Amino acid sequence: MLRIGICDDIREEVEKQEKQVRQITYQIGIRADIRKCYSGMDLLMEIELSGQFDIILLDIELGGMNGIETARQIRESDVNCNIIFITSFEQYSKEAISVHPFAFVDKPITYAQMEKLISDVYEKLQIDDRFAFKSNKTYYNISLNKIMYFMSEKRIINVYCIDKICTFYGKMNDVEINLRKKQVDFWRIHHSFLVNPRYIEEYHYEKVVLQNGISLEISRAKRENTRLMYMRKLGK
Repeated sequence: MLRIGICDDIREEVEKQEKQVRQITYQIGIRADIRKCYSGMDLLMEIELSGQFDIILLDIELGGMNGIETARQIRESDVNCNIIFITSFEQYSKEAISVHPFAFVDKPITYAQMEKLISDVYEKLQIDDRFAFKSNKTYYNISLNKIMYFMSEKRIINVYCIDKICTFYGKMNDVEINLRKKQVDFWRIHHSFLVNPRYIEEYHYEKVVLQNGISLEISRAKRENTRLMYMRKLGK
């Protein structure tokens, strides 16, 4: 599912873009959660309440906090969101580059332009595999490249990322199956640990040490298989 935010202080423009996005996502078979906002503060509150977006269609010339300042605040906690600036004011383009937008589009945006943008972002997200889950009424969609390891404690899964720790209710076996379907390389070294091997700095027969210095035990039943996986990783 794509989470898409639309932010413009002109309601007719928001309705028009929402209609385009709904038609396009339906046509290409993508489920979409679309949220409409009418100011920069509305958008920031929506992110705080419901979680990060995959795509934000953001007008630069907003009343109050403009689109560039809104994007700067979003970037403080989310470097992955694909921000698309939609504006008729060319003079903002240089300033807007500092927040690393996915694209700039002149108003009014056409159906063909919107279709290409949605398709391009979706293709990018498919390449950059992500792990999605819900925690405390907040939805997360995290790049697997940023996850160092998963740790289970009874029914709670802790997701240890390079910049934060998240938790959700679930089963480690379900997480492992999910990752296997994505064909991504995480190692089950213990019934409580699924590790991203790219973050392993040291391998020992009974444990691995990650780049951040954390040691994770390899269970007796997993030691031989972990050794074989590590040797394959080294090309031996």
